Amino acid sequence: MLTLLGAALVGTAAAAAELSIVTLKDDVTILTLGGDVAAGDTEAAEALIKTANDGDRLISAVRLDSPGGSLAEAVKLAGLIRRAKLPTMVAAGSRCASACFIVFAAGNEKFASYDAAIGVHGVSDKFGHETAQTEEATIAMARFASGFGVPPRIIGQMVTTHAHEIAWLTPDDLRAMGTIMTDRPAHRPPAASPDERWLSGLDVQPDDRATTRQSRERNAQPRAR
Repeated sequence: MLTLLGAALVGTAAAAAELSIVTLKDDVTILTLGGDVAAGDTEAAEALIKTANDGDRLISAVRLDSPGGSLAEAVKLAGLIRRAKLPTMVAAGSRCASACFIVFAAGNEKFASYDAAIGVHGVSDKFGHETAQTEEATIAMARFASGFGVPPRIIGQMVTTHAHEIAWLTPDDLRAMGTIMTDRPAHRPPAASPDERWLSGLDVQPDDRATTRQSRERNAQPRAR
């Protein structure tokens, strides 16, 4: 569920997401986020990125697996990802819904497995209610998403889907916002970890190859406050 933290709307007391730096083969380093997005996650992510940069490691991508959480924190985290010019990804078997979608949309490049689940819906308050204030928050969220290049069809699903429902996006929806689809439709990924599947076996479909590019400005080395 997606909640807004602010003066009028207060998010539920969720634990912060699990954030970690993972180094894969060939010294590829990624930032992983799992669980609910909560207050303090942006500062934690920024500190991890800085630590990696100080150790002469660049973050290649941010891997997401989250059902949602705080909209306010997701917007902050999306801003960090945007400034650092980081790609985002949702691996096979993972999901990214609600507030997590804002983080995913901020990626300099976006990757999603056909076996991932990515969805959108509107905002609720800490009691799960939809009010005039949550409607305003949903509109604000839609503006953020639009600024990240999310097309009108997905924006429409976001503002019309109730907070207790999820509109799951199709591969065509995801491609429309510039997402590169990985793995093949109806193809079951092997037993290897999602990290290794994505980084060692990126399977870009022919219609996406023209959009694939190397991110040359991957990290702007964001500094911890």
